[in-house]
Amino acid sequence: MYETEITQRFSKTPVFDLGDVNQIIPNKLYAKKVISNLVKERKIKKIRKGLYTFHNDAFLIATFLTKPSYISSVSALSYHRKITQIPKEVFCFTSKPTRNYFFVEKINFYNTKFFFGFELKKYLNFEIPIATPEKALIDSIGKVPVSIIEEGFENLNLNRMILYLKKINKSSVTKRIGYLLELNGYDVAPLKKLIDNKYIPFDPLAKTGKEKNTKWKVIL
Repeated sequence: MYETEITQRFSKTPVFDLGDVNQIIPNKLYAKKVISNLVKERKIKKIRKGLYTFHNDAFLIATFLTKPSYISSVSALSYHRKITQIPKEVFCFTSKPTRNYFFVEKINFYNTKFFFGFELKKYLNFEIPIATPEKALIDSIGKVPVSIIEEGFENLNLNRMILYLKKINKSSVTKRIGYLLELNGYDVAPLKKLIDNKYIPFDPLAKTGKEKNTKWKVIL
């Protein structure tokens, strides 16, 4: 009887915990026993201690593991169909400390001081926080090779990107994004006043070459 009610109620939500189950089964010990049996029978999946799901999708459950958080970088770019490469990991950003989980696939949580630039988006009939393409590109710098995200610069909301870069106000970020924007034909003159004269590696994850772009002060 309880198993049916649990299935009917919690299959309609990305994750649930023992506290949720206690609303159906007041006896905590018996609730744990019922949940344990459902896990053993593979009717539900244990994500981590006390947290469960009926789903087998890391992208769906990721932002419920650490709150507040949002999906970003290549995961968000793939969701928005801005890149062709399908990520084998889920990239999330949070205001809490960096950490990793594994559920179906690796889920990475990166701490960020710039916790904005995301919206609730529909995914498998649920709504989860996902970065806009512009913020996903910014978040990707230093997390994945630039070569993976270069194609994502087509058809961006330039005004939104400039607004984000002004809000972040970090010369290193503006240099790298500004160079890529200009490379893709955008007029990014307003960004020039946000950068300093110090040269930095264009891709923090790649070997530094010798060619320099004097306008954006990046070493290619």
